[in-house]
Amino acid sequence: MSTCQSRKADVKYNLPLHVGALFIIFGVSAGACAVPIIALRAPQLRIPAKVHFGFRHFGTGVLIATAFVHLLPTAFVSLVDPCLPPFFNQDYPALAGAIALAAVFMITIAEMIFSPGRSLCSGPTTDDTQELEAFSSLRSTSLARTRPANEDEGTPASDTPQFGRTRSGRTHGTMRNVEQRTNTSCADGNQPAARANENFTASGAPINCSIDSQTILDEKEMTQQRKTLLMQCALLECGILFHSVFIGLALAVSTGSEQVVLLIAIAFHQTFEGLALGSRIAAVGWKPKAIQPWLMALAYGCTTPLGQAIGIATRDLYSPDSATGLVVVGSFNAFSAGLLAYTSLVDLLSKDFLSDHSWRTLRGKRRIFAMSLVFFGAFCMSLIGAWA
Repeated sequence: MSTCQSRKADVKYNLPLHVGALFIIFGVSAGACAVPIIALRAPQLRIPAKVHFGFRHFGTGVLIATAFVHLLPTAFVSLVDPCLPPFFNQDYPALAGAIALAAVFMITIAEMIFSPGRSLCSGPTTDDTQELEAFSSLRSTSLARTRPANEDEGTPASDTPQFGRTRSGRTHGTMRNVEQRTNTSCADGNQPAARANENFTASGAPINCSIDSQTILDEKEMTQQRKTLLMQCALLECGILFHSVFIGLALAVSTGSEQVVLLIAIAFHQTFEGLALGSRIAAVGWKPKAIQPWLMALAYGCTTPLGQAIGIATRDLYSPDSATGLVVVGSFNAFSAGLLAYTSLVDLLSKDFLSDHSWRTLRGKRRIFAMSLVFFGAFCMSLIGAWA
């Protein structure tokens, strides 16, 4: 692969400023990511729940803008640079989009394989089947008892159970309602089919499922939800960490006034992105003394400074304008763009605003305010795209 002509500026490399920038970015990144975690896990601070609500939806907009304004355009610019071989800028200039699309498909397949919720639609268990059979038997007995004594046995009393009490004391309207509920399977991701089953006493009066069974179902639901949130955080962090290293490299090789402007822009970039990631990490529901959220925040805080450290150490060897540098940075930015685009749109925006659960819990002015926060986060991150 040919090497592009060096475009280094004739400005002396300011090593002390670069070292100071490394610590500034580390503090800003780790601190911003830790703020939502502290807000949720330190009740003594009395931080209102609305603050976490704001972090969550503002962060969604930030992540969407990161994918479409920061990463994808940068990937296209890098991979169609005139100094690259003709394959990149003439034969197939759409390579960045293809890499992003491949990332989307890869994440889709990974979620289908490792999704913790796929067992929810696997059908009823043995216990559930027995309960349904018992219910069907009780219903058949009830219908048989409602036939008038003078009615021919070959003629059913009614094709459809009627509302109101029969002579045996059963309420057919209730039984019909329960039957309809038992036929529902995975129609609502927040209402597993097994929970719809109900038992009946000998007199036909409905009773609640046992406390132990209900508790097990609740625990399974919470476990599935926690695994889903954890997977979302892992995907987000992977997408963010991939491109953060190259952000650090770009900052480390910058010089002169460009370095100052880039440092300010990246500081805001890392702040908004850290708040976005931290709000999702905090929402997982960790144990009180779990260290995983702090490690995830620390990993985010260290990634960009790691890129800066590599850039400072190799400033005389590495050039972001070389052919190798352009291809590597462009490819990773395209992959990260696809990963973040999928996760922010499918796992975050769609579930927060388009799912059945969201229409029950996020309504009216609260929904409008949440969507406004998403727009504001996307606007702020898009604005920073003019400099970084």
